[in-house]
Amino acid sequence: MEEFNRKVIIIPKFRTNLIEIWDYIAQDSIQNADKFIFDLKSVMDKIEKYPESNPMFLPLAGKRKLYRFKIYKKNYLIIYKLLKYKLIYIRVVYSKRKPSFYQSLRTKNY
Repeated sequence: MEEFNRKVIIIPKFRTNLIEIWDYIAQDSIQNADKFIFDLKSVMDKIEKYPESNPMFLPLAGKRKLYRFKIYKKNYLIIYKLLKYKLIYIRVVYSKRKPSFYQSLRTKNY
């Protein structure tokens, strides 16, 4: 397995999703909302260290197999795009979404 020094990009919608999730959890517990974000950072660090270790994200699978995901806290997916020199965080989404939703995540902008 080749190792590259990949640039990590977090697209604005990824950040927006995190704010929305934090707001939702914070309605019940600010402490739990903070823990969600803190723990997420730890998982992202592992993704950045071993990005190929997570499976392809089949709803966005194509010939180049760019999209991957990591299950987070049982009900969320961290979806990212893996290129030779970039790792792009696309979204954190609730895992029970309709499959048609995921097509909107495909991006050529990064």
